[in-house]
Amino acid sequence: MVHRTGWVAGATVLLTLLGCRDRPGPPGAVEVPRFDATASSARGMVVTGSPYATEAGIRILEAGGNAVDAAVAAAFALAVAEPTQSGLGGRTQLLVFMADGTVHGIDGTTQVPAGYDPASAPQGEHGHGAVGIPGTVAALARALDEHGSLSLATVLAPALSWARDGIALPAGEAERIAAVASELDPASELGRILLGPEGAPPPAGALLLQPDLAGVLQSLAAEGPDVFYRGEIALRMADDMAAHGGFVTVQDLADFRAVDAEVGHGRFAGRDVWGSYLPASGVTIIEILQVLDRIPLEGADEARWAAAVVESLLAGFEDRELAEAMEPASAVAWLTSDTLADRRASVIARTLRQMAMAGLDPGESVPALAMDDGREPAFTTHVSVADTFGNVVALTQSLGPTLGARVVTPGLGFVYASTLGGYLTGGGPGYRPWSSQAPVVLTVQGRPELVIGGAGARRILSALITTLSRTLQSGDDLEVALAARRLHATGGQVELQEGWAVGGELTAFGYEVRERETSYFARLNAVAVLPDGTFRGVGEPRWTESAAGGPRR
Repeated sequence: MVHRTGWVAGATVLLTLLGCRDRPGPPGAVEVPRFDATASSARGMVVTGSPYATEAGIRILEAGGNAVDAAVAAAFALAVAEPTQSGLGGRTQLLVFMADGTVHGIDGTTQVPAGYDPASAPQGEHGHGAVGIPGTVAALARALDEHGSLSLATVLAPALSWARDGIALPAGEAERIAAVASELDPASELGRILLGPEGAPPPAGALLLQPDLAGVLQSLAAEGPDVFYRGEIALRMADDMAAHGGFVTVQDLADFRAVDAEVGHGRFAGRDVWGSYLPASGVTIIEILQVLDRIPLEGADEARWAAAVVESLLAGFEDRELAEAMEPASAVAWLTSDTLADRRASVIARTLRQMAMAGLDPGESVPALAMDDGREPAFTTHVSVADTFGNVVALTQSLGPTLGARVVTPGLGFVYASTLGGYLTGGGPGYRPWSSQAPVVLTVQGRPELVIGGAGARRILSALITTLSRTLQSGDDLEVALAARRLHATGGQVELQEGWAVGGELTAFGYEVRERETSYFARLNAVAVLPDGTFRGVGEPRWTESAAGGPRR
């Protein structure tokens, strides 16, 4: 059965290796790009969580586009290929490092509408009442206009073709849809897109057709972002919100802008580190790295290193909240200052010494407490791109929880992010709720060395810190560092990836330690620019859909 918008059970799917895209397949076959999780190239690199997004980015690089063109193409492709995690109704943060040495942050976070009243608004993360003003389209269009080299129609072409002609649903998307299928109404617009007539979720490999979304993408290609925020699409969004108790109005959409993000700079392991401030958390990454860089760890075993990471993370989390009340430029200056890093590192070093003196004899170490119920929420996605011109982009986007607010305006085909009343409760009208999205770029002598970011809520920060420390302080290969066991800290509790032997020693230091299964931890995607100018892409090994690649011709 073919829905007006939906999937086709039993569709023929053609699995085609890259470099063989012209090989004919059976009639009606859907070509699925295939990539390894790691790749090397002399001609640029694209790393995403979806083979379709990686393919879109690579096609744009092959067409002569730069890293910004490719990143925007990949981001729009994610809206088609991973509707549970990102889309046109979501939020996006970009960090762009250009070949001329300039760094640009673009904030496309969803925004609280002017008429939102938290006292009278319905609570919960689902429904029209949870929808804020979408930011993704504005952020991507601005990045392309200011830093790209190709037209919006050109970079939209891969996403548009896949929305119109269909994709073979990736296994990870099928799993995420199945996990929430029982909570969806098959008669709703979202249900008609994703579920069969009896409410059955689509199997992996099913042909997912999204003609309504294709229509929106076609309008964007022809008319630009104004049609989304001030044209026909805006009118349809506002009418739908008004009819179902939502808060987003025509005026809210017309007034929305993707704005400059406050970009911070710091130093770690001899590198320059760049990240943007709230609503993103790149500046928090900078602070934590600078603190960790100042803690004497020569000769330290893995448990003491892990404790130093834990204490640095907790300091960064605390300072992020303290700084929120400050004016952004002042907050960035304080969080990235040598004074703060020195003070925090001194306190942590003293704490580690006290832990070592008070700790139990290793023979008395207490085993970690096992937890088997902690699967990491499957939302948010990250794109890392580098081109041969010297430009790089780190881009993170999200809908919030799986399928966001679970609202689709009839005829538009995209899901709105969850912003109000639940997942990201916060300030009033005009507020942009902050998150742990943390696209980061590291440079050496003005040249990009590493482009990285991830998915996984606050665990993005802990995953980035452990990976960057292993790579740049310990000298581990990027692929090894990404695959290494991870930890996460919150309050006095440390969560360890299962099977990591340091649990007992951390317990002896006074932490409550719990083990989590591998899938609980964040998912990172990275591009390294090697000293010889070649590129190494590494996709998250914990996420089977991760893909990496570079131009093939």
